[in-house]
Amino acid sequence: MISYEHARELVLAEAHTCGVERVPTDRACGLILAEDVRAKISSPPFNKAAMDGYAVRAEDVADLPAVLEVVGEVFAGAFPEFTVGPGQASLITTGAPVPGGADTVIMVEHTEQAPEGRVKVLRTSGTNICPKGEDIEAGESVLRAGQRLTPLRVGIAASAGRREVRVRRLPATALLCTGTEVVEPGGRPGPGRIFNANGPMLSSLLRPLSREFSYLGIVGDDEKGFLELVARGLQSDLFVITGGVSMGQYDFVPEALKRAGVRQVFHKLAVKPGKPTFFGVAGGTLVFAMPGNPQSCFVQFKMLVEGALEAMSGSADPAPHFETGTMEEGFDNKPARLNALPCDVRRRAGATSLKLHPYHGSADIVGPAAADGFLLAPRGAERVNKGDELRFFAI
Repeated sequence: MISYEHARELVLAEAHTCGVERVPTDRACGLILAEDVRAKISSPPFNKAAMDGYAVRAEDVADLPAVLEVVGEVFAGAFPEFTVGPGQASLITTGAPVPGGADTVIMVEHTEQAPEGRVKVLRTSGTNICPKGEDIEAGESVLRAGQRLTPLRVGIAASAGRREVRVRRLPATALLCTGTEVVEPGGRPGPGRIFNANGPMLSSLLRPLSREFSYLGIVGDDEKGFLELVARGLQSDLFVITGGVSMGQYDFVPEALKRAGVRQVFHKLAVKPGKPTFFGVAGGTLVFAMPGNPQSCFVQFKMLVEGALEAMSGSADPAPHFETGTMEEGFDNKPARLNALPCDVRRRAGATSLKLHPYHGSADIVGPAAADGFLLAPRGAERVNKGDELRFFAI
């Protein structure tokens, strides 16, 4: 068995990026930029009114009240062809360009209409103008290669005039479930059969991180049929298999993968759940074969597979992102492996505390589904005490 830390290093060392593609900016959220984004124009591209009111010269409203002649009006989307001179004002709407000569916008609430096309200014409250280039200067790099595009960053790219951006390509993924006893939901389980929880669960984890996802279904404990589907799975960038990796009579997956040309990187982790996890490489394809217990699949996905997918997508800081919390209660620990245990997470006044969440083994997904995360009880520790600080990852 190898340690989790060593396993993660080995996985990330094999996690090649999947190339670059150009995508519409409004479909790029969540992807990693493969280029710097420079602004085509300044933002705002002119001195812009921050609110509805009147554009004036500050010196004309130094003494209040002040009555000014209204010489024009400017609406958002238009550009003024006049200037504001001494003793003059212009009606203006939010977002409209400020006319030349004006350096202040008076809120409409601070004015009154006056006779003969004039306005009376009663109060002032700052300039109320967004200066040209306040947010972005033309030619400025507003986003950097390697950044993940969030909704706000998509907005920045759009405000810089970019209809498309170059991003790191997401990997293509495939999933295969094994086990003669496993039946797809909606079927008839019959005696000795169980519904397939791993397929839908892992599909829901893989799809958002994939440019293409192929679900290859369930194969029974039949090596020939298994190898036929493996050949299809190896056409993807990352291939996940569930079941058949332990030491039972029908656990033929690791040896069959080697016969299919998969180079074993490791098999067996000092981690619970998920000890029998297999990781290998065939050409450019990363292959993870995980135990059939649903909780084992989930934990190993969050601790190893998710990080591989993010690294393949260009992330410089791939998952998992562990936090630290303080134990509310102590418990006896099995020291042979790093134990990932469902936990409740409480956050109060800047402090984070952890408490074990009830569950009954690695086949149980009902218990963990009500938990907030998984804490990591250290390998070699026979006892975790109240007040100990442990790593955990949220779910």
